[in-house]
Amino acid sequence: MAKEDQKKYRDALEHAKREFAKRSLSKVLELSGAEPHGESGLVIRYGERLYQVQYPVGEISPCESKEYGDWVEITDRILILQYLTEVCGVPPSGRWISFRELPWGNNHYAAFKLEAMDPLAKRFGSSPAEFELACLNLGGKKLAMGDLAFALPVLPRLQLAFILWLADEEWPARANILFDATASMHLNTEGLEVLGINIAEKIIALTDKEESGTMIK
Repeated sequence: MAKEDQKKYRDALEHAKREFAKRSLSKVLELSGAEPHGESGLVIRYGERLYQVQYPVGEISPCESKEYGDWVEITDRILILQYLTEVCGVPPSGRWISFRELPWGNNHYAAFKLEAMDPLAKRFGSSPAEFELACLNLGGKKLAMGDLAFALPVLPRLQLAFILWLADEEWPARANILFDATASMHLNTEGLEVLGINIAEKIIALTDKEESGTMIK
């Protein structure tokens, strides 16, 4: 990671911690879907894992630290804290919208497609069984879209849909990521962009771990 990116993410993390500390723990628990942990913390599911978050300092560690190690990617830490700070308590609506339909989403669509959708299509365009297994391991539920699609509960109040069209003789594989219509009530568009990229990477990583024989059950 370039030094400029390292500083950008460190600054973003410190800002996220400060904003998180401004919200009362009781309000965070009321709105986020997280569970209390001890006297000054909470546990939240993000992707396939549970994380402990200390209040008000905003330090985050995996609940399965003995098995996974203590490291949490900095963008994941930022996203969890931003969600806990911005979430409004509204449950998913079940209505899906595209990234372009998010506020200012059209301005970032090309980069989002390049970093999130295209890698999914490349990795799973000829491997639907692997895509299905990875999505199921992330708690996915099948949707009637594309050739194969799943709704993933990536955060307690926030769902994303991952859709795959398989490659054939005429068309290359394609993928899309949709957002629940309430998504912008819980994270801003920049956060949702990073969230979609991170979860796409997790879907691919789960498959690669299984193939290498190191996937943790």
